[in-house]
Amino acid sequence: MSGTMSHRRTPVAMAALAGILALSLAACEGGGGGTGSAGVGTVGGAAVGAGAGRLLFGNSTTGMLIGAGVGGLAGNMTLDRQAEERRAQEQQAAQDAQMRRQLDFERQQALQAEETRRQIEEQRLFEEWRRTQNTSAPAG
Repeated sequence: MSGTMSHRRTPVAMAALAGILALSLAACEGGGGGTGSAGVGTVGGAAVGAGAGRLLFGNSTTGMLIGAGVGGLAGNMTLDRQAEERRAQEQQAAQDAQMRRQLDFERQQALQAEETRRQIEEQRLFEEWRRTQNTSAPAG
């Protein structure tokens, strides 16, 4: 009878293992953050889930594999997704800061250009006034 149980568990264990491997590969593909920490939640969750499955179902390989799959999904949905969202928020904040710096630079450049234009105009008006003063002064 134990031989029959063993044969029945093998396909289930193989299917569970294939599912876990597919989830692991999907988590690796989806990480793409370049920080090296993508998938930590998935791996950690799978490890904890496997341990919990072993505790709940004894030394059952199927229980461990199911626990690892459930734990991996939970770890991915909590830790990995939060880290990905945080990275996206940090990137957006950096882009916003860069845009503010660019706008500040352009605003300062426009103010300086206006100040230069105003000084040139004042100088032109002064020169014109001085010319009129020299031409209208009585020859003495």
